[in-house]
Amino acid sequence: MLPVHTGVQPQQTRAPYEFLVSSPSFLNGQPINIQILGPAYRGLLLEARSFESNTALGFWKTPPNNTKFLQCSGNPHGAVTHSNTNVKTRQTTYTWLPPNSGCPPVVMFQATIAQSHDIYWTNVKSKVIWKNPKATCGAEMLTRTWPATALLPSLLLILLVYL
Repeated sequence: MLPVHTGVQPQQTRAPYEFLVSSPSFLNGQPINIQILGPAYRGLLLEARSFESNTALGFWKTPPNNTKFLQCSGNPHGAVTHSNTNVKTRQTTYTWLPPNSGCPPVVMFQATIAQSHDIYWTNVKSKVIWKNPKATCGAEMLTRTWPATALLPSLLLILLVYL
């Protein structure tokens, strides 16, 4: 999720941005609204992801003004990016819909956010949102059994990243 800004590296400091996510859980068919809180920004690349994969999950509804869809992981609505360098603010709302099948137990939103051409942060992450117990988008995954040795590293990673 690196921009093509020749000769410019991402900031090494903590990003001055955080996500405001409309719900702590997701349910297939129910939209989740995301806002980016912090200083005004001019560029972004925003995706929903699971911990197990770099594949974009779900799809984004009609992007707000000054943004557009970006095909990721073969999904034409898998990400949202800027369509110009006009200022975007916390009033800009992005709407995500979970996938219809194959939902993981947790999802996070991940972005690269640029204040300007030369000042940007990568790997800006939201807190996780959990799959609602009523969700049917992962029913096929319930038949899969996971040995504790496979789940433990993922759970530890979640704890380390968000504590």
